[in-house]
Amino acid sequence: MSKRKIFLLLFFLWIIIIGYLTWYNGLSKPGRYLGFNWEEWIWFGLIPASLPFIIYFIIKPESLKKNIQDLKDLFK
Repeated sequence: MSKRKIFLLLFFLWIIIIGYLTWYNGLSKPGRYLGFNWEEWIWFGLIPASLPFIIYFIIKPESLKKNIQDLKDLFK
């Protein structure tokens, strides 16, 4: 299994787990509306999961160019 697949798997697992915990926290919290708290999911799920990718692409911009080229080749 390549590193890209492992990192994407961890990224999606983190977002799903934090999404579930945010939803469960919204259901168990008295006094607030029942449901999903988007602001908590963004701050605790999406941003921490995306930050390693952003830092990696800042440090190694040639890998970002390679990934974009791979996507272009995939949709040709």
